[in-house]
Amino acid sequence: MDDRMEILETTLKAGHVAPTAPDLLGCYPYFNDDPFIIKHCPHIYFTGNQPKFQTKRWTDSLGKKVTLICIPEFHTTQTCVLVNLRTMECQPLTFDTDISEQASDVDMADEEVGAKR
Repeated sequence: MDDRMEILETTLKAGHVAPTAPDLLGCYPYFNDDPFIIKHCPHIYFTGNQPKFQTKRWTDSLGKKVTLICIPEFHTTQTCVLVNLRTMECQPLTFDTDISEQASDVDMADEEVGAKR
């Protein structure tokens, strides 16, 4: 499976957040209870540090609707996700600053002030 949304949907259908733990995913082994089992169907099911933003509405066999969200890596995309809790609509919010231009503008202003003195 290469599609991250498909993987997210599969873990929700399976009812387990970390199906390979503790064998392939490092975690503390639990003997009496598995904290990674999804006991109640969530309204929103998300995963972070994904390569791109994706969202999907999924409906289970009982008609319960779940919003699935893949949230991109913030440090590479400068993107977070806003969720309207009334409609469950999602939209990415990208922060964009061009520090190199701002820094060069400040440098130029400093040079102009120095030249006038």
